[in-house]
Amino acid sequence: MKRETTMPSPQTVPIAARRRGRASGWVVLVIALVAMVGFSQAMELFWTRIDQHRFPWAYDRSGRPTLTGTWVGSLTTARGARRGLYLDLELEPLKFGGGSRGHRHGAFRRAQSDKLVGELLLCAGPYREQRLELHGNELADDASRFRLSFRVPEGTTPADGLTPSNLRGMWNGRDSLRVEADLYLRRGASAITDGADAETGAPQPGALHRAALAEFRATCHRLASTR
Repeated sequence: MKRETTMPSPQTVPIAARRRGRASGWVVLVIALVAMVGFSQAMELFWTRIDQHRFPWAYDRSGRPTLTGTWVGSLTTARGARRGLYLDLELEPLKFGGGSRGHRHGAFRRAQSDKLVGELLLCAGPYREQRLELHGNELADDASRFRLSFRVPEGTTPADGLTPSNLRGMWNGRDSLRVEADLYLRRGASAITDGADAETGAPQPGALHRAALAEFRATCHRLASTR
């Protein structure tokens, strides 16, 4: 003779037991979240250490001089026009959690990807300052050679006059840069280059040294006094 068993209804389960079940569920969830956060932070540190080993020229913590930072100097065109330069170079932040199927993790930089971002300020005097956004990459493992490209920030009106589109630089591994810039002439909405023109037809040379924004402002004032 079979004996039927009946499952206890929720009403017959002791309230204390139900509360313990809910509490243990929350504990498991919290532990899982903490473990996920800890793992994510450990992986970020792992990829950052790899990046620092691959590109020590971009990390202050390497204990070596870096290409990143702020640089001040000037550029002189073939017709003798001088422009003050302020170059602020930063390392493009790692994109943790990126990447796509069939590719490496998003935190691993590709050799040809842009690693440098920042801004360039130019002046021909204390009241004529132009700002450009930049992106670029090193052309040598030690960043002794690099290239940069410039663009006018969105929502701003480009100033008329000579403007760099690209720049190639050489870094001595310490505190000085030698650069060559490709210039074009901005006139309203037009960007003009002429292969036969002395200023827009050939790269224009310049030099910079490691310095802060205050020295750039002083350079702009000096340019005005020598005009």
